[in-house]
Amino acid sequence: MYLQASVGVNIENNRVSLVYLRRTLKGFSFAGHAAYLLEKEGHKDKAIEISRLVNGFLNAHGILSADIFLGIQRDRAILRYIELPLAVKENLRGSLAYEMEKYVPLDIADIYYDFQIIAEDKISGTLTVLLIAVRKEWIDPYLDGENRLGLGISGVEISSTALAGALLCQPAGQKTDARAFLSISDGYFELGLVKGGLLNYSRHVKTDRPENRLHGLVNDEISLLRKALGPDPDPLEVVCCGTGGSPAELLGERQDVSPVSPNLSGTGLPPDLPAVAWGLALKGVRKTPMNINFLPPGVRKKVSKKAFYAMFGLIGLLALTTLVWGGSLFLHQRRVAGRLEAELKRLGAEVETIQQTRDQVRAMEVRLEAINSLRRGHVPVLEILRQLSGEVPADAWFTRFSIVDGKGDVEGSANSASALIPLLAASPRLGEVSFLSPITKDNDGKEKFRIGFTVK
Repeated sequence: MYLQASVGVNIENNRVSLVYLRRTLKGFSFAGHAAYLLEKEGHKDKAIEISRLVNGFLNAHGILSADIFLGIQRDRAILRYIELPLAVKENLRGSLAYEMEKYVPLDIADIYYDFQIIAEDKISGTLTVLLIAVRKEWIDPYLDGENRLGLGISGVEISSTALAGALLCQPAGQKTDARAFLSISDGYFELGLVKGGLLNYSRHVKTDRPENRLHGLVNDEISLLRKALGPDPDPLEVVCCGTGGSPAELLGERQDVSPVSPNLSGTGLPPDLPAVAWGLALKGVRKTPMNINFLPPGVRKKVSKKAFYAMFGLIGLLALTTLVWGGSLFLHQRRVAGRLEAELKRLGAEVETIQQTRDQVRAMEVRLEAINSLRRGHVPVLEILRQLSGEVPADAWFTRFSIVDGKGDVEGSANSASALIPLLAASPRLGEVSFLSPITKDNDGKEKFRIGFTVK
């Protein structure tokens, strides 16, 4: 499927629409579309004409390999929503085939059918299954060996399931994941409800009679859909598409729905893109929750192995190139590593020499610090004493003078002991000058003092 082309072909009564998508590494891209009016009548003649138109489209776009998905009108099929025991899930196809006459009023040999599990209820032990059956006469003409489409068919489904797939590419505009689609065409319209990516409701209504007023029919069907959906305070978003009528005008008066156009902004898709054909083409470029395919596995187009083998070969070539490049890079790194190792050894010897020099410098710094500390610890006692003796008045006497660890004190007597404080504080070598004891008087009337200080 990687880098493959996918073509959706929607077949209506009098026209056929085609959409061409290419798968890319980032997803898919739009490559072209077309619509043709059909002239032939009858299943076989119409199949031949459609085969010619499709092959012409493929040639015009240079498509050599593609997955082709056909879509037939909803009214060609019989849809049944049935409830089954959960126990039949393991052999659901066989169980449906065994009891097909209960659900479809046709012989099983005359139909193609497929099914989709819509819901599982493990509490009640039941399955809700969508069963779709179509007469073989609507599909067999496209599988005829003479008229078979040029590149083969990968799948066939109805327009409603294709529209459900197309709706997945529309960004939701409401709180719930339930959205409806309304597709109006010449002579009929389709109304469906998509919830959780699955088709939970589907109606096909003909409008080809003069008495069938489109406005009334559409609004009646919308009312039935709202009733089936159950109570919901929010308007139901309805994506409107198709070629006939104006859905916005038909639904504009309703308050319980919100009609919107397909949002193709930022996708590179044209605004007139056929929605059903688009949904069909999506089956070839991405996984979709709806997996309806009426074709028996034996007649489906076999997946081409060429692209796979080519990609496998490219991956092998890439791996070989990577190994060669990795080997050369490894050898280059070995040579660079050898040179780096030799350079590291040389630098290591230099670093060791630098480290030894640094250790010697640190030892010298320690010795200098010790010498400086001795110098800082030396206090010139005699110089300080001589300075004090010259600064104190003649009536002052020192009886004791002491300096220990940068702190000193002096005792003596003077006529005015308090006058000594400013004199000693003015000395550049002394600081924090203060009395260490109260002033007292001796027998001669002198004031006895004890003064402390620090040596700067």
